[in-house]
Amino acid sequence: MTSVASDAGLGRTALLRLTGVVTLSGAIFMAFEILSSRILSPHFGNSVYVWGSIISIFLAALSIGYAWGGHLADRQPRIEVLGRLLTFAGVFQVLLLLWGVRLAGVFADWTGGHPAGTLLAATVLFGPVSVLFGTVSPYAVRLASRELHRVGNTAGRLYALSTVGSLAGTLVCTFVFIPWLDLHRILALLLALTATTAILALAARYRTEPLALTLAVVLGVLAVVEGAIPKATVQGGLYKRITPYQSLLVTEVEGIRRLKSDRWTQGAIRVENGEPAIQYPRYASAALLLNPEIENVLIMGLGTGGVGTHLSNQLPDLEVHYVEIDPAVLGVAKRFFFFEESPKTRVHLVDARRFLARSERTWDFIYCDVYVGNAVPFHLTTVEFIREVKTKLSSRGVFGFNVASGVESPFTRALYRTIAEEFTLVMPFEVKGAGNELILATSQESWIPAEKLIEIGRSLDERWSFDPTIEQVARQWRPLDLDLLEIPILTDEHAPVEHLVLLSSSVPPKRGGT
Repeated sequence: MTSVASDAGLGRTALLRLTGVVTLSGAIFMAFEILSSRILSPHFGNSVYVWGSIISIFLAALSIGYAWGGHLADRQPRIEVLGRLLTFAGVFQVLLLLWGVRLAGVFADWTGGHPAGTLLAATVLFGPVSVLFGTVSPYAVRLASRELHRVGNTAGRLYALSTVGSLAGTLVCTFVFIPWLDLHRILALLLALTATTAILALAARYRTEPLALTLAVVLGVLAVVEGAIPKATVQGGLYKRITPYQSLLVTEVEGIRRLKSDRWTQGAIRVENGEPAIQYPRYASAALLLNPEIENVLIMGLGTGGVGTHLSNQLPDLEVHYVEIDPAVLGVAKRFFFFEESPKTRVHLVDARRFLARSERTWDFIYCDVYVGNAVPFHLTTVEFIREVKTKLSSRGVFGFNVASGVESPFTRALYRTIAEEFTLVMPFEVKGAGNELILATSQESWIPAEKLIEIGRSLDERWSFDPTIEQVARQWRPLDLDLLEIPILTDEHAPVEHLVLLSSSVPPKRGGT
């Protein structure tokens, strides 16, 4: 049998080091794959296009790394060469650490946030690092194989170790790093781990590889320094955090405090009174046009708590329940947006559809505002979801859906069509001074003339002092002239929400109907 161990110069200690290199490399690689979405999502959204691009690039890079690593291992079967490759991986990680987020923004601006831009950004930002990590497994197999008849066993054990490392990297990054550390510190930590892995491979060759070993040590020191230095925030920045669901940013400029999710404003308040500083939460009062005796409301999506605050300020006996999937949003709302839970205001930390399915009560008003960045979870747009909503409304119940685009957009029209499948009256209100549309629906009315709606609003303004007035909101409704047969219904089987939102971004503002 042909011995390879003599070529590689591997003894028991070297094999132990190689085992550590393989395990750590697998962990770092998968941590990068999980973390990459946090770099791209603020600029490209959190859609299937982003994850499709990430997975495709990492798989392609891994394939290239496997082929290249196997070729190099046959020509230079020495562990120090693997150490050099890992050091180069660390160099590319420095680029990510210092300029990765900024470069993602440049690609997004250059391509207009198009899915092709996501693919390009993922290739440039993560391709080189992933290729270099892909060389580790075939290199390790070549170095550790002492006899040809045991190559299969050796390869199996090393790939198992790599997979165990990948599993650990996935779990730790998902459940520890992302919930508790900011993006910059996580990148610095991964660079430190890469430098440690390279040093592990180079340690026994410090006399023949002084430059590579010195560079690996410098990368480790740089990672520690960068991780310890607080990152500068944006103008007016009060708080920044990445969560398992999104990147959150709180800013305050000229008395307006804003909450952004993946760079998209999710809510804003005037610090002086806590009232919403943007228009669309104020339009929730439109539900009173269809049911002026609302006693309770279920709001899907907490944000800053602006919708419930706006309604409760005029309806002090209103019972408000929020459903929010991201616990970090609740913490931010309490810390920065004066949100407080009480016997009449409760928050349920669970997926909105799951909560609705398990709820045994009915609601006078169900309001849905479930954006993460500019994306909407598809399962909260389908006809099956709308049907579930309908069963949880009281006899005069009203359903409302805030849409971050006008009725001319393909997504808004598909959602309108889907809601119309279950409700007899569907009314879109254009949010004045914003690009949003509020879609209201009820089964208690089949048609309300515009003049009557305005008259109802005028009478309700004698009871309450909403801003804008309910009459002003009523004037923002106009019946639509749409061929519903030409508009798709969103279902659990087929709901191309990301594609429709992408098409909507290219549609010029134009109010449809008469």
